[in-house]
Formats: sequence, structure tokens, C-alpha cells
Amino acid sequence: MASSKARSGRRPASSTGGKPAGGAASRSARTAAAVSATPTSRPVTKPTVKAPDPEPVEDEIVEEKETRRAGQPLWLQIVSFALAIIGLAISAYETYAHFNGNHLAGCSTKGGATFNCTAVITSPQSMVFGVIPVAILGLAFYVVAVPLFSPWAWRAKRREVHLVRLVSVIVGMGFVMYLIYAELYQIGDICEYCTGVHIVTFLLFCITVFSAAIWGLGGGRDSASDA
Repeated sequence: MASSKARSGRRPASSTGGKPAGGAASRSARTAAAVSATPTSRPVTKPTVKAPDPEPVEDEIVEEKETRRAGQPLWLQIVSFALAIIGLAISAYETYAHFNGNHLAGCSTKGGATFNCTAVITSPQSMVFGVIPVAILGLAFYVVAVPLFSPWAWRAKRREVHLVRLVSVIVGMGFVMYLIYAELYQIGDICEYCTGVHIVTFLLFCITVFSAAIWGLGGGRDSASDA
């Protein structure tokens, strides 16, 4: 009887003590297996998007365009303007002498001399088609040339202004070549004042062609502070 009590006393202990331990171990194993079976979460890296550059301010755009513009230097504008005024003065004086029959100052009146302005301005070649005096054409050319070669015209933003200047000096230079031929081979005398006008026209021709070749005929070529 004592042994049966001892067995009955030991049985609950073994049954109650072993079962919770085994259940806890199995639950821990299942939990570990579930955790290991769960895919590991990885951080998602978003692609880097480059922020757009800020748009330039309107003032900055205008300033950049003005910086890129390389206009004719100031000395070129002033020299060409002064030459045009000189050409206008000489042409006006020759026109006055032509219509008044006055002797041009500093010119020789001796026949057969190399320089004889009176013989030139009174020759048949001094009249175009026998109607229009050459002096009038020279005066008209320089009346137009003075504003075309002014610094304001050089800075004009209209392409037509620069184109008219170029065409005018090309036509003027062609007429000068004819007059030189007439003096040397038809009249046989040279006029100092006419030669002065020819030189001025040639210089303006060179300046205009040089400017067109370097800076083009585009409008808005403001001259910077260069001399």
C-alpha cells in the first residue's frame, strides 16, 4: 500500500512536470522556424532624381547676350564719322566752285600741269550724261554718308542700316574708279580736291568692308567700352 501511494505520488509529478517543458520547447522551436522562414526585409533605395537647374533670371539672360555682343570699336565709329564729315565738306566746296566758276584754293591754273582742278571740274567728264554735275553726286553721297557713318548708325539694331552702308560704299567706290580713269586718261589732269574725296571714299570703303567681315551685318551690335 505504501508502494502504491509512492507510485501514485510520483505519477502526477512526472506527468505535470515533463509536459509543460516539452510544450514550451516545441513552441520556441516553431517560433524560431517561423522567424527564420520570414523573408528578411531590405531597405528600398529610391533612385536619386537630380533637381532641375533654376531658370536664369531675365536680367541675367539680357546681360549674357550683351556680353556676347562684340560691336565695332569706338575709334572705328569716330574715325569713319570724321571721314564722312570731311568728304561732305570737300564735296560741298567743289559743288559751290562748280556753279560759281570760282578757283579752288591751292589748285594750279596753268595749262599742261599735272594738278589742275579747274580743268577737271569744268571738263565734259564733270557732267554725268551731260546733265548732272559729278560734284552734285558727290555731295548727295556724303549727305547720306554722314548719318550712315555716325556712331548712332553703327549701333543701330536694324540690319537694313548696315546693309545700306555697305551697298553705298561699294557703289561709291565703283564711281570713284571711273572718275580716276577719266582724270588720268580722258582729261589728263588731276584735281587735288577730287583726289581727297577719292581717298576718303576709299577709306570708308575699307572700314565698312572690314567691319562687315569681322562683325557681320547683324543688328544690335552695341559697341562696348573699347577704343
